[in-house]
Amino acid sequence: MRGEDVTTTVQDLKATAAQLEDDLRADIKQVLKTSLFTRLQRDIQLRREAALELVAQIHDTLKDVRTGVAHVGVQVEWDVRTGPEAQRMVDLIGRPPSDDTFEQMYDALRQRMNEKAGEPWAERVAHTFDYRSWYDWKISVTHASFEAAGKEKFREITARSNPLEALSTGERRLATMLPLLAAAWSMYSTSGYTGPRLLSIDEIDAAFDELNLRQILALLRSWDFDVLATSPSMTPLIKRETQRAMVHQVITTGRRRITVPWLWHGHGEPQPLTLDLTAPQTQDTP
Repeated sequence: MRGEDVTTTVQDLKATAAQLEDDLRADIKQVLKTSLFTRLQRDIQLRREAALELVAQIHDTLKDVRTGVAHVGVQVEWDVRTGPEAQRMVDLIGRPPSDDTFEQMYDALRQRMNEKAGEPWAERVAHTFDYRSWYDWKISVTHASFEAAGKEKFREITARSNPLEALSTGERRLATMLPLLAAAWSMYSTSGYTGPRLLSIDEIDAAFDELNLRQILALLRSWDFDVLATSPSMTPLIKRETQRAMVHQVITTGRRRITVPWLWHGHGEPQPLTLDLTAPQTQDTP
């Protein structure tokens, strides 16, 4: 009888523990539904809408940009992935708040957390709530050689087909730079932004002929960028096209390197900048 009593007691304890665990899960889910999910849904939606707006600005910025004699142009799109998980998450985030919506969100997010079981907590959270994983970039390029019946034609860049391979080295660099420049311009042009419109470009004239380099410099001027660029030398074209620039000449002496600053006004020769280190005259006080 005592053995049966102990067994019954253990079973009762297990049932009680299971009930407590279920009650705890229900409480957690209720808290998530009433507070966390409401805020989470709103925050993800705000970020997703801001990202979509930025992509739309990039698309509009690139719409009429054609460079070089080959009329190189780029189009970018950011679309929801075709997989059911991405479609489901975008649908849930966009729905009006309700118990049914939060119930489905809870199940979907818990499933995504479980996909990274064993990973560090930060990585699991990033995987679960990163809305960017629900979208794919679509990048297409146009070129004069792609035209059919005199009409412009865009070709999508995919893993199996890369139309950039048909372009020259300079044209390829141009096509890859355009979306980045448009993204920077779109970000700096958002309402309320104040600060430098800074770009850093390594070897700005690398792989470009004069026409394509002139196109890039014209875009940088028209988009009002503050450009920090490296170049092996001040070529005649850069001298002609640049209106005002600070030039730092690197001089190597043995194992030492120093930079000499020059100011270029767009004509003549750059003038070296110097600092007046003369201490101001002061009178001794009695």
